Amino acid sequence: MLTTLSLIFGYIATAAAMVGFQLKKQSQIIISQMVSNSFIALSYFMLGTTKMAGGFACVVGALQTLINYFYLRKKKNPKKYITAIFFFGYVASFVVTAYLAQQVVLPNDLLPLIGSMIFVFAVSIQNSTATRIMFFFNMLIWITFDCIATPVATANLITHICILISVIVGFLRYDLLKMRNNNKQ
Repeated sequence: MLTTLSLIFGYIATAAAMVGFQLKKQSQIIISQMVSNSFIALSYFMLGTTKMAGGFACVVGALQTLINYFYLRKKKNPKKYITAIFFFGYVASFVVTAYLAQQVVLPNDLLPLIGSMIFVFAVSIQNSTATRIMFFFNMLIWITFDCIATPVATANLITHICILISVIVGFLRYDLLKMRNNNKQ
């Protein structure tokens, strides 16, 4: 039952993230990431303690994207102290995971922290090109995390692969074409 719920939550996360990276505005990308992170967190929690680090990191990520969304609507970058708070929030999620699991399995538990550090900056800026590039590397880290922990987080692996493809397609559609058109002028 929990595995089935994990799959359902993972597929909802996939849809939200894929749609988001095909949207042009940074604020739309951010809100889709909030929805996606929320469902990925639920999916990880359904998989037990080996995926707890990913779940806690995604909860912090969902909160960060929600707050950043309000800044982006006002066409402002989040204050530096807010980015710092979330940076430490990710570190705290790593510590909580280690405490609850009574151990830290490297690199398994460290990968969500590394991915989260990239995420902090990817959603804290107003440049959609830079966001897509950062998410490319972020997804490579999460794909690795999904594969090396037992059990393999199948729904989340599919989610992260689909997000990676969507990031690449979005980059080609919006950013590469924009660069090419600017070079023609």
